[in-house]
Amino acid sequence: MTRNPPVWAARWLPLMIRLTAVGYLAFFVPDLILSATHHVHGLPPLLARLFDWGEGGHDDQAIAVMFATVYVVWALFLFASARAPLANRLFLDFNLTANSAHFGAMIIMAAAMPEQHQHLAGVLVLGALTTVPLGACWLPVRRLATTRT
Repeated sequence: MTRNPPVWAARWLPLMIRLTAVGYLAFFVPDLILSATHHVHGLPPLLARLFDWGEGGHDDQAIAVMFATVYVVWALFLFASARAPLANRLFLDFNLTANSAHFGAMIIMAAAMPEQHQHLAGVLVLGALTTVPLGACWLPVRRLATTRT
């Protein structure tokens, strides 16, 4: 028996959107707090590497605060879009496209820049967890909705 992917995907889509938002909050709220209070380097080294991008300059934490703030707000919009995914099609397309591009760039940076190699495993895991499940649910639903309109 073969399942109809759009039916399965539609059933799981609101949950995947919410889980993606929770994932953003789970990473970026601590990042925001640690960066804003300059406590990233007080973490154990293995954990600090998750939040410590850049050259270690003064501006790195300021950039992290701005970036984390955007992702926290982004997560709130994801929660709202989960109530009516097709009505929020453009935002969900943007979310999937922007995060795919973001994590693609991070993978290239982590692989190509010797001082960033420490981030490669984390980038792969975080990128896969926040992009693949949502894409697996959103793209079939979007495709079906597009063919019906």
